[in-house]
Amino acid sequence: MFGLLEDDMMSTRKDMERRRQRVTQAYQLLAQDMERRADLTRSSAAADRNASTTGKEGKENFEVTLDVSGFSPEELTVNTEVRRLIVSGKHDKKKEAEDGGYFHEYREWRREAELPQDVHPEDILCSLSTDGQLHLQAPRLALPAAEERTIPITQSPGDGEENPPEIQTSDPEGDSGLNSS
Repeated sequence: MFGLLEDDMMSTRKDMERRRQRVTQAYQLLAQDMERRADLTRSSAAADRNASTTGKEGKENFEVTLDVSGFSPEELTVNTEVRRLIVSGKHDKKKEAEDGGYFHEYREWRREAELPQDVHPEDILCSLSTDGQLHLQAPRLALPAAEERTIPITQSPGDGEENPPEIQTSDPEGDSGLNSS
C-alpha cells in the first residue's frame, strides 16, 4: 500500500514539475511580448515626435508623407470619405511556439486629414518607398477667380405672417433705423 502511495506522489510531483516549467515558459513569452510592445510604443512615439507625418502644400501639388515602416503594403489601406483622407494599417500575426502554445502580435494604426478644397479625392496618387515612407500626392485644381457680382435680396413671409414687415432705411436726418420685429 505504501509503495502505491509513493508511486502516486511521484507521478503527481512530475506532473507539477511539468506544469511549473510551462508556467515559466508562459511567463517568459509574456515578458518578451511586453518588452516588444513597449519597444513599439517607444518607437511609435519617437516617430510621431520626429514628424513622421509631413505635409507640403505647395502651389502645384498637395503632398503628404507618412512613416508606415511597421507595416507591409498588404496591411495598409488608403481611403477617402467626402473631404477626408484616411490611411490605416493593421498587423495581425500569430506564431506557434515549440511547446504547442502560440504568440499573437497585433498592431493597428490610423491617420486622418482634411483635404483642401482645391484637391479632388480621385486625383490622389499613392506610393510606398522601401524605407517605409508612404507618399500621397494630388495636383491642385485651378479654381476660377471669383467674379464680382451683386446678389439680389428677395422678401419672403415670416413664420405665420401673410405679409413681410416693412423695412425702413435711415434718412439723412437719422430719424429711423432698421425696423426689427
